[in-house]
Amino acid sequence: MHDHHIHLFATAAALASAQCGPGAARDRAGLARALAVQAPDARGWVRGVGYHESVAGELDRAGLDALRGDVPVRVQHRTGQLWLLNSRALERLGLEREPQLPPGVERDGTGRATGRLYRCDAWLRERIGADAPPSLAGVGRRLSALGITAVTDATASNGPAELAAFAAARASGELPQRLVVMGTLELSDCNPLPGIEIGPLKIHLAETQLPALEDAIGAIRAAHARKRNAAVHCLTRAELVFALAAYEAAGVKAGDRLEHVHVAPPECIAWIARLGLTVCTSPALVEARRDEWILAAEPGDRAWIGDGEALRAAGVACLFGSDAPHGPLGAAC
Repeated sequence: MHDHHIHLFATAAALASAQCGPGAARDRAGLARALAVQAPDARGWVRGVGYHESVAGELDRAGLDALRGDVPVRVQHRTGQLWLLNSRALERLGLEREPQLPPGVERDGTGRATGRLYRCDAWLRERIGADAPPSLAGVGRRLSALGITAVTDATASNGPAELAAFAAARASGELPQRLVVMGTLELSDCNPLPGIEIGPLKIHLAETQLPALEDAIGAIRAAHARKRNAAVHCLTRAELVFALAAYEAAGVKAGDRLEHVHVAPPECIAWIARLGLTVCTSPALVEARRDEWILAAEPGDRAWIGDGEALRAAGVACLFGSDAPHGPLGAAC
């Protein structure tokens, strides 16, 4: 089997982190236990992953301080878009003293950081300090045990450094799977390596911060000019319509993709089919979170969440991926 959408290094990091999501930590007491038993890393941080409000409500610095306040703690929301930090972590990062903060750092009415950081991954890595990529041995073993012999890493920030790290993992035997690497346009200048193929340019859309349409069109055209496909991340109806408009203007190369497509009304499915785009979905993730997404979605979108059958009925070519660590590892089909 081929897992067509996974994030290998993030999955490896998640396996070495406190599990803070539903099923692992069922309530506030369970979350406190998960954070308490997690040993700090070499830099003195405790890292948690997979948090959702159903465990202990809306968390901020004070809420995390009450759960574990003796060391810096950062917990990633299971959407992957939000980090929750306690007061020790904010102090370590200098957020109490710095007047100019990234736009994703939430402040309260007094201007004090709340401990909620939206889409600040790159900034956090820079402040905390980049560690060596985590070992992929555990991920490779688990994938092999599930019969998965090939994967596509769909991380948008993948570049030459990540490609070199993947090559090292392949050479050492940590990662026995054949690998397709999505990522930045810089990958276009890299030579394919044994067992590794350079995949599409990954374009990540966020409804609250959509780029100029001209920029998205230019990115797709740039990928095509370098003999690469494009793959556009789109979760919401607005993101999907934006992606389709960009492909309509840029032109579609056979193998161009849409990632996720969690909300796909009939008119959008017809548009996808007309353009000849491939869709990579994560059925296990959709089923695990369908009820949650229905509650959060606009009423008009609720009937169209994760309708893979409608895509296939329209003749759309579909691939399947786990989206680990956001979805269950190995649930590629």
